Amino acid sequence: MKKYILVTIVLISSLFCDDHSINFDGQNDFVIIPDNAALDLTNNYTLEAWIFPESFSWLAGIISKYQTSAANGYMLRLTSQAPYTGLGFDEKITNTGVLSANQWHHIAAVNDNGQRRLYINGSLTSISGSALNVISNSDPIRLGSDYSSRYFDGRIDEVRIWNIARNQEEIVSSMDSSLTGQESGLVAYYNFDEGSGIILNDLTGNGHNGTVFGGLWSSGYSLSGLLGDINFDEILNVYDAVMLVAIMLGNENGNEYQVYACDTNRDDIIDLQDIVMLMQWILEIDIDSFGSISNAGFNQNGNVITIDSDGDIAGIQFQFYEDMNLSNINFPAGWSYAQNKNSIIAYSLNGSSIDKNFKVDFIKDIEIKNIEVVDWHGNSTQVKESINPSINFMNVSPNPFNSKCRIKLSLIRPGNVDLSLYNVNGVLVKKEQLGFLNVGNHELGWSPGNLSSGTYFIKTSVGKYSKSKKILYLK
Repeated sequence: MKKYILVTIVLISSLFCDDHSINFDGQNDFVIIPDNAALDLTNNYTLEAWIFPESFSWLAGIISKYQTSAANGYMLRLTSQAPYTGLGFDEKITNTGVLSANQWHHIAAVNDNGQRRLYINGSLTSISGSALNVISNSDPIRLGSDYSSRYFDGRIDEVRIWNIARNQEEIVSSMDSSLTGQESGLVAYYNFDEGSGIILNDLTGNGHNGTVFGGLWSSGYSLSGLLGDINFDEILNVYDAVMLVAIMLGNENGNEYQVYACDTNRDDIIDLQDIVMLMQWILEIDIDSFGSISNAGFNQNGNVITIDSDGDIAGIQFQFYEDMNLSNINFPAGWSYAQNKNSIIAYSLNGSSIDKNFKVDFIKDIEIKNIEVVDWHGNSTQVKESINPSINFMNVSPNPFNSKCRIKLSLIRPGNVDLSLYNVNGVLVKKEQLGFLNVGNHELGWSPGNLSSGTYFIKTSVGKYSKSKKILYLK
């Protein structure tokens, strides 16, 4: 399965170029923006920010115009429910657990004529409770702080304050892009790219500049640095690989930015090569120590697939003709696998490789549609089925016969042998198991039982390989 990227993300050369944020330490750090009538929003507004929480505390403020008792200004902050990993917007709250530490999240809080909506990473998130009756006040806006020393611990970047209620499409279309500052409805905009000093500039030209108290300038949210970082925690690790596989298989949808980050080799397709490249980065693989693959083949014996290649396999994808529900597949130690319906993806987690005569036991008989392997160099190869049948020879004697005959078999590979009998119209009339036979020559006695006299076709099978003979049975 390959997941094609249908959304084209245009990278502007200045997009988050030399990007910065402010790192608030949770103790007396904040940005203060003086009160202005244009900032006294009550009915329609949108508050946006990228946040990177490092720890969580009670009602820690992100964007707040609520700095004095009963001021009733708008607020976007963490919740009061331990462990404080939820969000509160004008006193309506999410469940806990919607935020993770050390991971970037985009937050958009919308007041649409009193109806509150909250989006996390572009997805609508459920909120409950009664909304605050927001009124105008003379309080300043604070970034990184709410009323009475409720300080945010972590980084904040790309703060936008709008005097309109933005919809989901509008939010998603610009959350990863720099703004000009002249967008309709944009009241204040801070991209934090100053990188030094105590002034946070409002890029709208409206003059709502902020003053930085205590916070330290730090690296900010940057789309250009996201490749492979699927969970936005600024670390490439196995969790990113697991998410990439889940998105590729369709077990997870992934938002626009996660889909972008999945395409590690930038070919506009999310596939096995992206997984292997991500593991190269995570494990810091020296690809020169591994052999490239130019040719690979497989043989099937019932539920056992044997793969042979001329190089080192770093990832495998199996596709079947029908949906499968498989478990306990015997991939090597240090490998992980995931499946969805008719696909299985397996990949190395520890830098080990598969080379000669690798066998996978799928527990039950399967019908292979396609096998793909990728080496550590990123080369993808379609694995072709080798012409190597299990049954080299079959004969029936005497022929014609009455009551009993002898079936002679010569097996190239061991396996369970099945016998099927068909009438001249191709209808199956009898099927039985002859048992497990090793490599070599075998002679078995067989009787058709109480079947009627006539012409039949007898077929012996080992896995998907078979031999057939026409026989005449006379009672």
